[in-house]
Amino acid sequence: MDLFLGLKIVHSIAITVLLMTIIWQSIILFRLPNADTAFNVPSRKKITIIQHSIFLVLFLTGGTLLYLKHFQVQSWFYAKALLFVVIISASVKAFKKPNPNILLVQRRGGIILAWIAFVSIITLVVTKPVIF
Repeated sequence: MDLFLGLKIVHSIAITVLLMTIIWQSIILFRLPNADTAFNVPSRKKITIIQHSIFLVLFLTGGTLLYLKHFQVQSWFYAKALLFVVIISASVKAFKKPNPNILLVQRRGGIILAWIAFVSIITLVVTKPVIF
């Protein structure tokens, strides 16, 4: 197995783990009645650590794969990179420590935005559209 294939496998596994953490945090955010109790869940800290680690793995493996391809990308790659930033930003908004300035509705909106970006990235990867 060469390096490129190995990195693609690690990248795919990281995407799967990211999906599981987003599902778990969405369940916590939507099932519990208010934001304060949602942040008292004991496993929340572990999930956040896993999610941050996965973002780092995705960034590093994606950058290395990009380097190995000599930075020759298709046009949809730029949309994918932008949507990755949206996922990180929306996740920070949705799962930040309790703050009276961030309402539960804003947290739920953040996770919905992260879901839309995640599904959009998967759609871009599967369809590989020609944008321009």
